[in-house]
Amino acid sequence: MKEFKDKVIVVTGGARGIGRAIAVEGAKRGMNVVLNDIDGEQLPKTCEEINAMGVKCVMQVADITIYENIQALLQLTLDTFGHVDILVNNAGCAVSGAIWKLPKQDIDWITELNFLSHIYGMHLFIPQMIKQGTPCEIINVESTAGLITGSTATMYLCTKAAGVSASESVYMAMKANNYPINVHCLVPAYVKTTIHLADLHRPERYAMNDDPYYTSEEYKAGQVRSERGVMSGIPDWYVGECVFTAIEDEKFYIFTHPESQVAAVPRIQRLASGINPQP
Repeated sequence: MKEFKDKVIVVTGGARGIGRAIAVEGAKRGMNVVLNDIDGEQLPKTCEEINAMGVKCVMQVADITIYENIQALLQLTLDTFGHVDILVNNAGCAVSGAIWKLPKQDIDWITELNFLSHIYGMHLFIPQMIKQGTPCEIINVESTAGLITGSTATMYLCTKAAGVSASESVYMAMKANNYPINVHCLVPAYVKTTIHLADLHRPERYAMNDDPYYTSEEYKAGQVRSERGVMSGIPDWYVGECVFTAIEDEKFYIFTHPESQVAAVPRIQRLASGINPQP
């Protein structure tokens, strides 16, 4: 896709951070925007900001881990604009902790948000894109964490790895069927966002309870590591620019950090050589 004016971009988790940056970058190119986020306070502000850019922006305040809400997001898009050109599966959270200590609700939440919401998005939006028969784009926002392994944040690593794998598979399926739909996999390292504050926007059914994990030193240490990493990151607007450059160049992997490619090499070499994982 080279031309964007008057086309429609749908972004989940679009109130802040990477989602907002991609939406704003689309608006700069004359795209109309559909935003989703669970953050009902910030989302209207972002929507108003984009409307002020001379394009049309509509929003859905909803928990995107619920399948029916993604159905409603597609319907909102079609009711408002009649078609969709770009889907950005961006919504995500970061949960840190040893798998045997992490509360089950955290395992379910991160799996539903980081992985299943992206799967649901493709499941529902791709048939519409196929029906249109027009060039379309899907951007799955994953992470460098999906290319490497480590001994902490198991659920974040594995949900992002699953997202990378799903993106590759769907990309190949689109090519095999000659559909004019390009899939892209965004794999940034640290970006200055508010993902370290994801606990503030948990769905009510996953609200933090009296589980002792939430007052443990391990939980507190994970919060500190997350904040330090995020605050050391690149500005989010740069990610928005990278995404549209990749769309124009038909690049599947979108690397915002050159070091991400280097970080993936040791794991690939171990796999190829049959060497056990290294701490």
